[in-house]
Amino acid sequence: MKKQIIAISTTLACLTGAGLTQAAEQGFYVGGDIGSSSNNLKSPTKPAVSTDKTATSWGVYGGYQFNKYFATELGVTRLGSTHIGNGESTSTSYSLDAIGRLPLSDKFAFYGRLGAAHNERSYSGFDKNHAVGFKTGLGMEYALDKNWALRTELTRFNNMPTQSTYGNASNVLSMGVNYHF
Repeated sequence: MKKQIIAISTTLACLTGAGLTQAAEQGFYVGGDIGSSSNNLKSPTKPAVSTDKTATSWGVYGGYQFNKYFATELGVTRLGSTHIGNGESTSTSYSLDAIGRLPLSDKFAFYGRLGAAHNERSYSGFDKNHAVGFKTGLGMEYALDKNWALRTELTRFNNMPTQSTYGNASNVLSMGVNYHF
């Protein structure tokens, strides 16, 4: 899946000069994404029990773009389920982010995000644990027209709730689409 995301991102970067319309520079937008999350897990025993560190993630978000350089976003990301032996962990993050954009053309922009996230992690047989941490990310956006845009992003969720061998960070590589009103 990572190879597909890289191939699509490269294709989008090559198409930036082929656009006919300019992306919206301000206003509300909504979107969604799907990707692959990776969690820092380690086996509690030697020899090691099986670990499944990756999962399918998905998210929805809404935001307001103040100008072509700055936006804010409110989002929910389901980071998926990971496994250590017979144990399972499911993680979700609720975040508020500031987005800094660097437009390279009318159609193509790089962006970075910095935000605060309320992270939840539930464990099989246990209640949910909560923690607040930073969320950071780097991405690319390609405007299909003045309303629709494609995104690809690498995001890190810090300070995830921990328990024994479940680590405190999750990384997500995702692709998504958003709609500007």
